[in-house]
Amino acid sequence: MSARITVDLDNVHPVFDGRWHRVWLTRMPAPGELIQTFCGRVEQAEYSERYDETVVPATCWTCDLVHRRQQGINVRPDHPGLGTAHTSPSP
Repeated sequence: MSARITVDLDNVHPVFDGRWHRVWLTRMPAPGELIQTFCGRVEQAEYSERYDETVVPATCWTCDLVHRRQQGINVRPDHPGLGTAHTSPSP
């Protein structure tokens, strides 16, 4: 018997330097493949079997802001992403 593992690509949030980001994925990237986040950061995909649960990633507020705008979600005037440099959506 086998089990199918399905990954909801809308809920994959890569973590770089302690911040979780948002990306548009049509498939899971291969290890080493470059991915671009909503804030414009480009990094290589990397996978690990273990996650250090003592480290809690912070939100990339620029990615959050772009996501909210793309989805038509209200952006409060005090949103932390409004003070950052990169606010344009990725292609």
